[in-house]
Amino acid sequence: MTKVIAMLKRTGPEFRESSRQVESALGRLGVEFWTSPALRRVADQMSEKPPDLQGRLDLILATPDAELERDGIIWADGADWQSSTTEGAALAQAVAAKVRAQAKSGTFDAQTIAELEKHKNDPLFAAAFAKEIPPDELKRLISRMFRTDLPPAGRPDEKDLGTEKKVAGLFSTILGTASRARKLPNNYADELLKDLDDPQSAFAIGKLLGKGKFDHAFMLDVVKRVYDFDVAHPQARAREPELPLPGQDKVRHAPDVSPMSTVLSALIHHPKVAQDFFTDPQRRPLAYLMRERRWGPESDNLLGAALYEASTKFRDHGMPREQSSGYKAALITSWASHYWAEEKVQQNLPNTRIWAASIHANYISDVHRAYQAPPTTEIGVDAAYDPDKSLSGVQPYGAVFNKDELKKAMTWAFKDNDAFMTVAAAHAQYSVKVLDETASELAGEVRAEFAAWHKSHPDATKKQIDEKRQDILEKKMGGGGGAFEFQGAVNDLSETTYAITDAANIAKIEEAKKNDERYAAFKNMVTKIIDLAPGPQGKFVGLLVDEAKDHIYGKFTSNSEDKAKVAAGNAIEDAKVMFRDATAAAMMRHGLFGDGSAPAPTHPYASKQFPKGSPGDFLVNGEIMSKDEMSADQRRAYREWLYLNDDTKRVFYGANSAITRDS
Repeated sequence: MTKVIAMLKRTGPEFRESSRQVESALGRLGVEFWTSPALRRVADQMSEKPPDLQGRLDLILATPDAELERDGIIWADGADWQSSTTEGAALAQAVAAKVRAQAKSGTFDAQTIAELEKHKNDPLFAAAFAKEIPPDELKRLISRMFRTDLPPAGRPDEKDLGTEKKVAGLFSTILGTASRARKLPNNYADELLKDLDDPQSAFAIGKLLGKGKFDHAFMLDVVKRVYDFDVAHPQARAREPELPLPGQDKVRHAPDVSPMSTVLSALIHHPKVAQDFFTDPQRRPLAYLMRERRWGPESDNLLGAALYEASTKFRDHGMPREQSSGYKAALITSWASHYWAEEKVQQNLPNTRIWAASIHANYISDVHRAYQAPPTTEIGVDAAYDPDKSLSGVQPYGAVFNKDELKKAMTWAFKDNDAFMTVAAAHAQYSVKVLDETASELAGEVRAEFAAWHKSHPDATKKQIDEKRQDILEKKMGGGGGAFEFQGAVNDLSETTYAITDAANIAKIEEAKKNDERYAAFKNMVTKIIDLAPGPQGKFVGLLVDEAKDHIYGKFTSNSEDKAKVAAGNAIEDAKVMFRDATAAAMMRHGLFGDGSAPAPTHPYASKQFPKGSPGDFLVNGEIMSKDEMSADQRRAYREWLYLNDDTKRVFYGANSAITRDS
């Protein structure tokens, strides 16, 4: 577009000059004018286009990477273009004067805030505002707004700083807009990061970087500079002293104003910057950030959130792999998991359990494969063409975990019940999806074999057809081919569930009272897994994790310790029940218990005690209903059909036998 704009600027005047020459020549010849006015109109139109195109280009440059459409198209919203260059400069000067005056008095009026809000995404206003109030002055304004000149105990309470936070956030957004439009001065980063070791300056820098969407190169440069400064200046990592409030014993925690803390929120908002920073081959910052550097009470939580965004926001299987966001995401995941397994890191990052769990939940297929594979010391990226052949479609790059390290990281993370519930729900979703797709393939084999037989027996009676279909089904379910794969999937998935329950220390409920709530949560999942939707084929499982967690747990709370203890014996037995239910549900969805209309002897409707439509009918639209919703009659009918019916065992025996683990 830059070339087009330059061409129009050059060609418009040339057309106008050509028009005059044509008019002169035609006049001398006495020819009536037709072509020349048209050339003038074209020239005028070409001269009018460059400002509009330049504005459109600036808007495109100012649009964050995260707002790209799936096909890579950027839709730049012209509504944000509020001013021309001259208007933007004049307006920025007027607004800046108001900001200065009101910052001194400590109050901001609604009109000034509305002006900042209105023009926060306007590149020309943003560029002018950034020049009008340079970084040094902007930092002083923020320090004055938040009274950082006072000791922590004397500063305003967080709940009383709503307006100040709003204004600081608008400053950040405006600077981000200017940076994306490539309109910040060349030395802006130098000026912004001046006095990084000063607590007041560091606090202001954090506010100015914390909300806006900045140009990738600009933000990456800033983060690297801050990191290098942080490593080189240990004294700057000391936090402000914390003192009790006057007349009180309680300590008010001062904000973490060490250098790296200033960019943590920015990394959360810029996942691609976080990816490039965390995978920097020269700095290799993860070891320092997770193992060596000490963090304040809230800062380690922000670091965990930044790791989560970098490892889960962009998942793909792009090439070349070293430039792929999915490859970088998997690499960060593998190394972060490696460090989280260390006791030193666990002590250093106590508030990151939920982030560790959430990352592993998004890589649950890789967690599953790690538990199934022989122990290995290798970590890194699974760069195979399709890292997870258990699922349809090409899955994103996967992370390679060390099995022993994985268990250590999980055991530590699962001390947080929500962390355990997150991973448990993810594995439940993954299991249901794998079982569903594997059952679908097995059902396809049965249909194909039956279709071949039916084609060669066109005159078969209905009775012969029903009997042959059932005969093929029972022989298929007896072993070999798809049945062997299905049973193998059941076995592997159930084993991973046992490993997760072991890591959560709920394999035996008697171990400790603190495990009761965790165990009760697991019991909640056991009763709801039948009702968990497998999700569309080819869809990345990580995208379904939150949905699965909400469905299984909702707003789960444990009413009492005794309730969990009375509920059942131990988690291994519950896991067996859960997998029997999940396996039966997948088989029923794909007709692997036979035809319900006949009904086949292995189908629930063959029951004389609980036939279709009876109080014990536990099927809804041909699928097994949630055990949460079953009545006493339905539970009894389900139990008798699945566990006590010899006919059912003819198709279910192999899958049921695959669920093995001594209690």
